[in-house]
Amino acid sequence: MEQEQSLFQWERVKRFNLPVWTVLVGVLIARTSYFMAWPFLIVFLYQDYGASAVEVGGMLALSAVTGSLTGLYSGYLSDKFGRKWIMVAGCLIAFIAYTGIGLATQVWHFYALILLAGFMRPLIDGPAKAVIGDALSDLKDRELALNIRYFLLNIGAAVGPLIGVTLALAQPQLLFIATGVTHLLYSGWILFGIERKGSFTKPDLSLLPNFRQTVKVISRDRVFVLLLFANVLLMFVYAQLESSVPQVIVRSGIEDAAKLIALLMMVNAVTIVLLQFPVLKVMEKLPLFTRTRIGMSAIALGQLAFIFTPEQSAIGWAVACFIVSLGEVITFPTLNVQIDRLAPAHLRGSYFGATALYSLGFAIGPALGGAMVEWLGAQWLFGLCFVVSVTMIWLYWIAQHTDDQVEREVAVSNS
Repeated sequence: MEQEQSLFQWERVKRFNLPVWTVLVGVLIARTSYFMAWPFLIVFLYQDYGASAVEVGGMLALSAVTGSLTGLYSGYLSDKFGRKWIMVAGCLIAFIAYTGIGLATQVWHFYALILLAGFMRPLIDGPAKAVIGDALSDLKDRELALNIRYFLLNIGAAVGPLIGVTLALAQPQLLFIATGVTHLLYSGWILFGIERKGSFTKPDLSLLPNFRQTVKVISRDRVFVLLLFANVLLMFVYAQLESSVPQVIVRSGIEDAAKLIALLMMVNAVTIVLLQFPVLKVMEKLPLFTRTRIGMSAIALGQLAFIFTPEQSAIGWAVACFIVSLGEVITFPTLNVQIDRLAPAHLRGSYFGATALYSLGFAIGPALGGAMVEWLGAQWLFGLCFVVSVTMIWLYWIAQHTDDQVEREVAVSNS
């Protein structure tokens, strides 16, 4: 019986229908094209337009905040009007934003277009995760599909920059035009593949409250709100790996700082791609809350490793990065599975949309992290991140032991 309930069964993949494959193939293609171009944005903004670090940081922070604030409403709209049309709208906005970045000629153009890119992301990502819940009735099937989605996203993150370097390092603007066209094609794929008759269970719209009531329903879900706060903190800590750690390395005076930063990004990508499913296999019998706390504990341990790593030690940086990446492998895929389990079917889009608020952590992280590195030093930043990590583990413990008043979905098994 235990084996029948295993997450790793070929039968589960065979139950993935066209909408699920539309989301999975779409995330691989869209994210590969995104990572093919986006890493070069800072390079050509600096080299071709003389944009300062503050300007670039401001653009990216504003983009993240915009996405986080529009996520809940776009999720609600996907519950009301269907996932397909909201995702298509997101892809068309992405086409305008990315193609515009490729054609832009002034710095203010970039402000507007990067803002637009932040606005479109929750229009695609939130409903895409909800599609998986709509299309698969078995909770374990959904868990596997959400894990595969996260895996493919990271394949795109690993492969995209390599393709970008190979194709057009001299003219990165062309890569943004290619990314825009890719999203235009993805919109056609969505129109064909999502919400086809008989391929998904349409939620009962009579149960759907208006937006104001939806916000009220979500705000009263104490378990979900606690996880929301914890995950904003999680993103704040994780953002330091991509923003503040490279700054600390560059300021340390270590030889070949650029190569070390590239090495850490590779350690992160390889850890995720190689270890996600082996780690999931080891932990699949553990409750989701336990899994998440283990992952967050690894992220906390990684902060201590950063504190005690000598600035000149490349191996120390790599080990600390590996520990944080291991925590990411355990924690991040589990977050989406938890939201899927918590969300009522008729509010699934709204719940996934609300998770766009995680982006606030990503927006605040680089700004506060950079300021702390500048004025207090890296040790203080990583010390704060350790305290924040312990806080989010505590919030997850409270959430697990909170008296849950919300009626959750009962597991359906096709095993």
